[in-house]
Amino acid sequence: MNRAFWETVSANYQQEVLSVFDNDAEGLVKKRIADAAVSFPKGNAVDLGCGVGRFTPLLADSFSHVYACDFSSVALKRARSRCRNKKNVTYCEFDLTGDPAPFDPVEFVLCVNVLIMPSLAQRLRAWRAVTNQVKHGGTLLLVVPSMESAQMEHYRTVESWLGEGETCAAAIRNSIQEKATASDLRMGIYQLDGVRTKHYLREEIQDVLCGHEFEIDEFRKLRYPPDGDESPFETWDWLFVARRR
Repeated sequence: MNRAFWETVSANYQQEVLSVFDNDAEGLVKKRIADAAVSFPKGNAVDLGCGVGRFTPLLADSFSHVYACDFSSVALKRARSRCRNKKNVTYCEFDLTGDPAPFDPVEFVLCVNVLIMPSLAQRLRAWRAVTNQVKHGGTLLLVVPSMESAQMEHYRTVESWLGEGETCAAAIRNSIQEKATASDLRMGIYQLDGVRTKHYLREEIQDVLCGHEFEIDEFRKLRYPPDGDESPFETWDWLFVARRR
């Protein structure tokens, strides 16, 4: 995890990062937070990888206490400012890939596009940290980038080049990401705005969650609207709701 990089990104969050809060076309994350608040009326929640705190105020209004966690001090400063009127939020600066969690497991954990580090070793440690902070019987709401979506976008890009009259070879060549390696592509590592980012197959997430003693209650596409001329196609992340056994 490159702390310096994310400190820089957090300082210019709106321009640098796709906001799931603002671009979730069906409002699925907000709806599932509301569902969890009904299931755990006196429960506590964690916003793991809270960034600048887009979901944190909603969590604070829905749960008894919220821990807003990120390893970027710049992001946490902005989250604190956003939630300055919320008295039931504790802010924690720690790194999921190495630091011990500074709070006990809770009833509800929100983890939106956090388990995306390209390093397998770091990612495995982060998965353990995330899943261990869910109480037995508690709920994890997980959002991760979709490998199927990335593959579909590649397919559509090739088709678009073919429609422009390019040869098959040229269409494929023009669609390959710069600096993409065979090893990365086999592991689901795609470039997002120049950043190597882990993408997941649906079955891959199902397997990992089951391996961490979770029962999957729901999985579905979290859809994003087309991004104008730059990306005229609908894309999606995977959203999973799972309960720890």
